[in-house]
Amino acid sequence: MTPEEYVLFASSLAKKANKKAIGPNPFVGAVVVDEKGIIIGTGYHQKWGDKHAEVYAIEEAVSHNQDLTNCSLYVTLEPCSHHGKTPPCTDLIVQSGIKKVFVGSLDPNPKVSGFVLLKEKGIDIVLVELKETLELNKVFFTNQKKQRPFVSLKIAATIDAKIADYTGTSKWITNEESRNFVHANIRTEVDAVISTAKTVIEDKATLNCRIPGQENVALNAVIIDRTGRMLQEQNGELPIYYNRTNTHVFIVTAPNALQKNQLLPNSVRIIEIDFNANNEVNLNQLGKALLDAGLYHVLIEAGSMFSSYALEHQWADELHYFIGSKILLDSAAKPAFTSTHPTRLSNSMQLSVVKSLTFKDDVYIHYKIDSL
Repeated sequence: MTPEEYVLFASSLAKKANKKAIGPNPFVGAVVVDEKGIIIGTGYHQKWGDKHAEVYAIEEAVSHNQDLTNCSLYVTLEPCSHHGKTPPCTDLIVQSGIKKVFVGSLDPNPKVSGFVLLKEKGIDIVLVELKETLELNKVFFTNQKKQRPFVSLKIAATIDAKIADYTGTSKWITNEESRNFVHANIRTEVDAVISTAKTVIEDKATLNCRIPGQENVALNAVIIDRTGRMLQEQNGELPIYYNRTNTHVFIVTAPNALQKNQLLPNSVRIIEIDFNANNEVNLNQLGKALLDAGLYHVLIEAGSMFSSYALEHQWADELHYFIGSKILLDSAAKPAFTSTHPTRLSNSMQLSVVKSLTFKDDVYIHYKIDSL
């Protein structure tokens, strides 16, 4: 096997982890290979605060072969070099006697300098960066580099890019198969769905996960609501306030928008964020607040104004675009995107296709917006 193949195998191990069990830590897999090219140790990070992948792999390798001086370690992410919940993996690597390490991606965490440290210790360390290892930890890398969640944006529009007719009716632009895919393959991957008070109130949205044949699954909801209208008496019976146990409705208001002693529905949490003169939320502050709340990957399902605002401010990393097999031919219908300023074609946002599917007559395109 080539170094790339060993790293890809380590990546397949990393994917065995449950993201909720390891979060906010990254997916990491590791293998130890002897001088004959035989894998004698494997491991992956399984639980936050528990052993790292390198520890599992080296411990298993030692049980087969006490002398690892002629062995190589392949790991999907740069080994940690600082004390956290566990000791530095670099210490164990040095102690093990392993003389060659192959790394599938560098860790953006400024506390991690394992690559340099191991090189200083005389270990031959090689970066074998692969798109698979970068994709594996796209959420973690975004959290570290941009200090915000990884943001997915979902749009469902007609062929002429309308998300609702002139009356505001949007049910249904896409067919049942498309909607089922959203719930089973997109909402299930995120820590929360973000929308606006306007959208939630008008659509009577639940923002949960509904898969045919299964019980509905509760999801965290983040509602952009500068004045706190979601908490007005007439909105007290909105479906978003269904019974929850382990999830919350995070209502994002401007500072002091609510009375300090205001009673809140069960599971509601208030996040106070600055809004500008145009009543637009400060996305930098919001990103940090969502990370503090343990929301590392979020999905925007909102109207054209907030969706476009997120795109204009580079606050979205991927786009899930569903095209229903309908044409409205209505200039008063609501567009999928809006902008407050003109833009030349030469300045248009560039996207790359990750994959595309069809659901009967609907088309789904998954775009990558910003490379890591």
